[in-house]
Amino acid sequence: MKSKVDFCDKFDITVTCASGVEKVVKSELKRLGYDDAPALNGTLTFNADMLAVARCNMFLRSADRVYIKLAEFQATTFDDLFDGTKMVRFEDFIPPTAKIIVNGKCVKSTLYAISACQSIIKKAICDRLSNIYKSSLTENGALYQIEFSIFKDKASIYLNTSGAGLHKRGYRDLVGIAPIKETLASALILLSDFYYKNPFLDPFCGSGTIAIESARIAMNIASGINRRFAFNEWQNFDEKYFDLAREEALDKETRNIKLEMFASDIDPKAIKLAKRHAEKAGVLDKIRFEVCDVKNVQNHLSGGTIITNPPYGERVYDKDEASICNKELGNLYRRLDNWSAFIITSAKNFEKEFKKKADRDRKLYNSNKECRYYFYYKTKGENL
Repeated sequence: MKSKVDFCDKFDITVTCASGVEKVVKSELKRLGYDDAPALNGTLTFNADMLAVARCNMFLRSADRVYIKLAEFQATTFDDLFDGTKMVRFEDFIPPTAKIIVNGKCVKSTLYAISACQSIIKKAICDRLSNIYKSSLTENGALYQIEFSIFKDKASIYLNTSGAGLHKRGYRDLVGIAPIKETLASALILLSDFYYKNPFLDPFCGSGTIAIESARIAMNIASGINRRFAFNEWQNFDEKYFDLAREEALDKETRNIKLEMFASDIDPKAIKLAKRHAEKAGVLDKIRFEVCDVKNVQNHLSGGTIITNPPYGERVYDKDEASICNKELGNLYRRLDNWSAFIITSAKNFEKEFKKKADRDRKLYNSNKECRYYFYYKTKGENL
């Protein structure tokens, strides 16, 4: 039996993401050189090696987690689930000291009792590994998180290589009111026309996530450069893969570029927090933060991009106040010279309040809240 997975060994890797951003993640994977990754129900699966595991965790901005897909089989009974799980070669990845935790979900399946499925899968894993290693598992070593999905009676078994979600960049240590996840913020940016040579503005910046992620994208700062992942602690993972991914990330950084980035919010506490996060993210000198009501925001530059997440009238402001924010955002957009605007909101009457029909929109989810992402593209002259 191998003590470590070989550099050249290939296996199925599954990347998960929020509903609506599959195409964004697919484009990110393609840029990393992993072209053959079909998207299905918020997952993208392709065949690659351990270096790909490290690179995906290091570079993917809009994905939730990276998994090694261990098996897929039909399971309509607990016996099917036990037998199918016990056939999996867990020993290729999991040592006898592993601390094993099993979590998962059952959707539209005969098996629906999640806790019972967890217990059966854990027992099957332990039985197989005990037989392989000729001893009971001590479970006093590194954490190995097994996740299962039983969808329409098809069971999929995964090994979580990320640990905490990839939105955990390492710079947001304090959370403001109604924060947007870093992964969703990145997806919004990658769906927009944002380009680092053009101005950027977020007039409802809150704790600064969209502005910070925009600056890091502009400077090619890898999303995972300031953190470690579950696989870093694995006994059978060769650290050279992580080192190679990190070296690649550092080589790609362009920290000395000039950026015209502006972020404002009416709440002084939010701006204080945004500056704290920007400093920890290494981009404070690239973004001009300001305490300012949206109706007073001024910018005399042309050809820029607004990307923003205005209040929904739930946790911040009430519905009437949120409506006023959308109207003032529309007024700001019309004051600017040849800017585009990309706005995510749950407001049903947003285009009416903004006083302009969007060029296009798409459905996205912000913390399980169904939203629309509205696209307003640049014109050749002023926005009239």
